[in-house]
Amino acid sequence: MFFVYIVGTAASGKSLLTKSFSEWLEDHQLSVCIVNLDPAVRYLPYEPDVDVRRYVSYEKFLESGLGPNGAMIRAVDEIYNHVEFLRNEVEEYNADYVIVDTPGQIELFAFRKVTTGIIERLSMNDKSTLVYVIDSSVISKGDYDLDPYAFTSLLTLGISVKLRLRLPQSMALNKVDLLSLQQLEKLSRWLEEPESILLDVQGEESGIVSRLIEMLTTHEFGDVITVSALTEEGLDNLYASIQRELYGGEDYST
Repeated sequence: MFFVYIVGTAASGKSLLTKSFSEWLEDHQLSVCIVNLDPAVRYLPYEPDVDVRRYVSYEKFLESGLGPNGAMIRAVDEIYNHVEFLRNEVEEYNADYVIVDTPGQIELFAFRKVTTGIIERLSMNDKSTLVYVIDSSVISKGDYDLDPYAFTSLLTLGISVKLRLRLPQSMALNKVDLLSLQQLEKLSRWLEEPESILLDVQGEESGIVSRLIEMLTTHEFGDVITVSALTEEGLDNLYASIQRELYGGEDYST
């Protein structure tokens, strides 16, 4: 089994990407087990095979008097005490890929001390990788342009997640179906020639952006892939990126 942890900011489309990518894998004759690791989610666009809500009640912590964030922190911490049960359920599926949909509030998951323990106990000795999901609409500036500061700041957050969780990572720029042709052309140029981002950056921030671009060109924080969970655009490229992270480019299906 190979574990793919889907992480990202709220409303970036993690759950829909989990659904779409899982279906894409199954269409290519690869078996999948979907794990929902968000104890607070009320609606999912897929039916999870393994669901943390069977073991951890976010509502219980709300009823105890905690606020939404406090309840979520307690719920995430509580997951650790039930990872063995989640792992046992996952093993019953013996799937090629285990796609793990993580909580919507990235700061309450990726940056909690307990999270590395959850991942280690859930994945055990199986290879694991991250897919950090970025909402492309956040970097949109008007109808025809992109915001280089929003783009690089989201990449910075992705670097932080990779460093915190200490796993190989691919970055998925999701919702590209919402971008105009002009925006897609600029985004493509930024990804193919990261140095071109500097043409849109001015002032003292250019030095910081320049150092980020250097990391981007050397793939120090993984590939950056454009995808649409809605239209399934780019899922083949996402799969290829995951292959590179897990097996150095060899296709598991072969």
